[in-house]
Amino acid sequence: MNIELKGFQDATVQQLLAKCRRASEEAGNGDPQAVILSAPTGSGKTVMVTALMEALAEGDEAGEGDREATFLWITDQPELNEQTRRKILEHSSAFGPDRLITIDAAFDREVFVPGRIHFLNIQKLREGSLLVKQGDLRSYTLWDTITNTAQARPKSFWVILDEAHKGMAQSASEREKAQTIVQKFIKGSAEIPPIQLILGMSATPQRFVDLVGTTRTLRTEDVPVDEVRASGLLKETILLFHPDESQPADITLLKEAAKQLLEFEQRWTSYYDKVGTGEVVRPILVLQVEDASASRPTTRTDLPQAIEAVEEVLGPLEEAEVGHAFQEGAAIEIDSRKIRYCAPPDIQGDPDLRVVLFKMSLNTGWDCPRAEVMMSFRKAVDHTFIAQLVGRMVRTPLARRIDTDEFLNTVSLYLPHYDRAGLQRILDHLSEPDPTFMPPVTVERGEKAITLQRNPDLGDCFEALEEIPTYTVSSVRKASNVRRLMKLARLLANDGIVPDAVERARELVIAGLDAARTKLQGKQQFKKVVKDSGVIDLRAVAYAYGGGNTGESATQIPVTQENVDDLFEAAGRKLGEGLHKTYWRARVGADPSAKRRRAKLELFALVHDDSTLKRLENNAARQIKAWQEQYWPSIRRLPPDRIDGYHQVRQTAVEPEPGYMVMPSAIQGRKAETPCKGHLYVGEDGMFRYDFSQSSWERQVLEAEQAREDHVGFLRNEPRKTWSLCVPYRRRGETRPQYPDFVFFRRQGDEIVVDILDPHNPSLEDWPEKAVGLADYAAQHGHLFGRIELIFVDRTGALKRLDLTDERMRNRVREVRTSAHLNQLFEEG
Repeated sequence: MNIELKGFQDATVQQLLAKCRRASEEAGNGDPQAVILSAPTGSGKTVMVTALMEALAEGDEAGEGDREATFLWITDQPELNEQTRRKILEHSSAFGPDRLITIDAAFDREVFVPGRIHFLNIQKLREGSLLVKQGDLRSYTLWDTITNTAQARPKSFWVILDEAHKGMAQSASEREKAQTIVQKFIKGSAEIPPIQLILGMSATPQRFVDLVGTTRTLRTEDVPVDEVRASGLLKETILLFHPDESQPADITLLKEAAKQLLEFEQRWTSYYDKVGTGEVVRPILVLQVEDASASRPTTRTDLPQAIEAVEEVLGPLEEAEVGHAFQEGAAIEIDSRKIRYCAPPDIQGDPDLRVVLFKMSLNTGWDCPRAEVMMSFRKAVDHTFIAQLVGRMVRTPLARRIDTDEFLNTVSLYLPHYDRAGLQRILDHLSEPDPTFMPPVTVERGEKAITLQRNPDLGDCFEALEEIPTYTVSSVRKASNVRRLMKLARLLANDGIVPDAVERARELVIAGLDAARTKLQGKQQFKKVVKDSGVIDLRAVAYAYGGGNTGESATQIPVTQENVDDLFEAAGRKLGEGLHKTYWRARVGADPSAKRRRAKLELFALVHDDSTLKRLENNAARQIKAWQEQYWPSIRRLPPDRIDGYHQVRQTAVEPEPGYMVMPSAIQGRKAETPCKGHLYVGEDGMFRYDFSQSSWERQVLEAEQAREDHVGFLRNEPRKTWSLCVPYRRRGETRPQYPDFVFFRRQGDEIVVDILDPHNPSLEDWPEKAVGLADYAAQHGHLFGRIELIFVDRTGALKRLDLTDERMRNRVREVRTSAHLNQLFEEG
């Protein structure tokens, strides 16, 4: 792939790949298979399936490729075929233009070409289509091609059913026709036999499951919603703007939407001025207009008035800056102004567009992360369609979260024609979304959101905070330390921080293998594997028909050169990163007497020895830790997109590893009644506002700390933000994240002292485990803090504290297993 997959995507692809390889084996034995990828909108289903197809066709570290692998990708609409083809072309390193075939009316082949992806929309399979008619100019119908390929390559021909957008813009009768065609692939028909290998991808897989029934073996892979939310692929928040009362407000809100577009443009420009790399994101304002009427054949919305209102804010718009995606499919004229047509799949890649007009057509065939502001002229009865459209807008433009400015992780939606009841329906629909249309995104009233900037008076607090260890707790697939070391080495080398890091990492691994070989070479098992002839032990067991075991015999057969090469490649897949070839070249080059064949067998024996792998993993872990600590000052000065790679090295560790806090220049806050002084982030009035109605304990702790003479400032530690202080803890056998409520700053002489204070309700079930997790954090990092306190408010309202920087108290807390035990420690002090 030309991109690095997100952690959850990589894990999903690996699990899918294992299931697909098993499915392929069983399909070869005549057992029909169905593999289903179930993933919410915005998770990158196309990217994951592209990586899957690459591995199936080209092979990967876990297995060889299938040279006969052939793919037929079926969607409901031609626009989706084109969108998918473009995505694969952009992201795949294996499937170039010559391997991506769009089936058109001229297509006429006996079988599909192996190693290719063929794109087909179901309309081309409908009765009457030229592709399914036999004629003088056609040797094979498309049904013939499908049948012949299925019969020639039953374990290598994959039919991919992309159902993510199925039925969105179709009538009930059209959906029935589509389902009938899909059934032909699954159950067979007069035209084709059942296809042995079906791969379905959908946000709502139940339709696949119902179609498959009991006709074939079913294997499913589900993508967790929380992993998609945490990946940075989706905007974090939808800001909803609407008038407080039912009144004509559409043009007023349209101007506000245009101002919001300007805000996005300015923020993106500022972001790139700071990072200095990459292409500037050009955000788009999308205007959803009403349908046509008898008097207005294009739309009932007054387009001249709408465009004039937008230009009052943005200034005169060039012809290239305004486009429409109406079903007319051609340029339109509005009061002598020409508005060009832009097909939905082309919007994202059109650098000139700033304003796009549409009705309902963008529901299908549209994927435009640049669309960051939307204004709808439609009425409240269309709330379902509004939700569907917003679901297409919440993808992040850079496929990652922007850590330095939280405003760029939002999308703005203006609804002037929604009363309170209509707005509530929108909120309900977006808060509990249908995964087909709407990913899991937080929805907030736009009028309650504010942007908070860094407090200019607390620069030294920010400096102190960014030296504090924090953790990333993720359920992404974990990687071996050797693989993580090689990835870290590539990052350091590519960024010019340690130019020879890759060579040094390889030398470390090879040295470990050499040391292991020296240790093992005298042992009988090692000698047996690597002796020049090379043998495989076989045990034969004889059974009498109708009876039992009649005897066993053992024999040995020599390993052929082909077997040696297979074993060598298997060792390479286990070791990863091409290190098997590095070892082999170093071994043969350093010792001319070492035979080439023997060196390959040596490596196979080494990587299947547990003590050797443990040695390599420990060596790699130590080097990772040393490099991360030594070069963090240089890493943190890199552009955000480069730092993300280093975070991924930490995320794939088997056990959470400490990183450092990176605080943004601005965060998103909420308007609230209670103003607070001294927060690290403040509004234009220099105040931070927080709603303490849900926690009187927090207010009490804050007031007590601010009353101290040495108090300087504080941070309300929001959960699950990229900048949050995160501490791991264990519960029910798995590692989970916790976010202590407050970080306080005190001044002692010329130094800033950092404290972690966490008031916690003892009635919560996970209180003991979180307390132990914070104590473990203190055991490792307590020397960096003034205090790390667990806080409890007793019945009299008194604050009781357990300071975990005190070794005696910390050790007592680490022994806690129940709430009663922890309460006892608070009573004893």
